[in-house]
Amino acid sequence: MPCDFLRRHIFSPLKYSFAGLKFALRDRAFRLEVLLGLIFFPFLIVHFWHTLELLLLSLGYFMILIAETINCSIENVVDLASHRIHPLAKQAKDIASAAVLLTLSNFALISIYCFFN
Repeated sequence: MPCDFLRRHIFSPLKYSFAGLKFALRDRAFRLEVLLGLIFFPFLIVHFWHTLELLLLSLGYFMILIAETINCSIENVVDLASHRIHPLAKQAKDIASAAVLLTLSNFALISIYCFFN
């Protein structure tokens, strides 16, 4: 019984989550953001010994990845719904892209605070 619970409620949803990450890694912007994280996080860990600063930077970075995955999913759904260019489809894609821009701006502000504090 416990094995069935683990399989159905933990491992099966994890399988879908990892499949989603695999699809997200096909997106050029998401790959670039992951690569930048792999490059800069070792520097951040060495440079920022203060737990709060490292936590803020990590939170900001993961918010970027979350926004980018949501952006990818919205773009895919819009492309699935209509292959023609429609003003509402463009608006949905632009709003999702704006969410990524806002999280990047948030991360920039957090970074500036941490570097100059």
